[in-house]
Amino acid sequence: MDAPLDNRAIAERLETFALLLELAEANPYSVRAYRRAAELVRSTPADVAEVVRIGRVRELRGIGASIEARLVELVETGRIEELEELERTVSPEVVGYGRYLGLSARRSLDAAQALGLRTAADLARAVEDGTIRDAPGIGPKTAERLRAGLERPPGEERSLLLPQARELLEGIAAALDGTVAGDVRRCVDAPRHLAVVAPAGLAERLAGAPGIVAVVERDETHAVGVTTEGLPVELVLAEPGAAGTALLRATGAPAYVDGLAPLPEAATEEAVYAALGIPFCPPELREEPFRGEPPALVELAD
Repeated sequence: MDAPLDNRAIAERLETFALLLELAEANPYSVRAYRRAAELVRSTPADVAEVVRIGRVRELRGIGASIEARLVELVETGRIEELEELERTVSPEVVGYGRYLGLSARRSLDAAQALGLRTAADLARAVEDGTIRDAPGIGPKTAERLRAGLERPPGEERSLLLPQARELLEGIAAALDGTVAGDVRRCVDAPRHLAVVAPAGLAERLAGAPGIVAVVERDETHAVGVTTEGLPVELVLAEPGAAGTALLRATGAPAYVDGLAPLPEAATEEAVYAALGIPFCPPELREEPFRGEPPALVELAD
């Protein structure tokens, strides 16, 4: 190794291991064990690499013999051979996009191996030109359903619970210097429209954001990333002078936003409402057309 591994780097490798094991549909116990080990390593004040070297890593709660062996291999060689094998055979990008289209993780992996698919674009081309039917278990009906999935609006069918969606979007927003928007900002219990508003010019950073394994759409003002679970996340890109307008548009339900049209461009949401000549409306109330004085929200102090 060129440089010692710090705890963060070790935790990232363990998390990657857990993700690839999950996508390969390995024993759920093993997946959870590697995730817990990653959290433990990240939160441990001691230098875990040194603890491994002196043979005391099993003293950390939750580190068993199997994970100890992987840590020893990583610290001594800088690599984990089984992890590299998983990276060669399991493509998170293909699995994530397959789930987005409605294909199970196992079928996505089988298709990737049979057809040599490595990226979301590879899978999309296979669906479009019909070669996906050459993959095991893909019949005419499934192929047609996948083709229809290519045209399905993002978030039409699947959702998360609000706490899960908020955790996902907050990580993405932090990586992009952005703001959580969509159903999550309105505190919808089962949000479908997952969105983040970020400064213009940052679309290329979406691919590396936490939880994102593929970017399936991208232009100057808009991008759509897909998570390993196949959930689409919309990225709205805005110039500073129109950031408030973009956030308002990406937050409100369609009926609410349509009721305010046309929206003036402004740097903040407060400035947009001021230009419209109406009171500021909290995100939680932006469901149906509404222009009056909003009622008071229930706060924690209540």
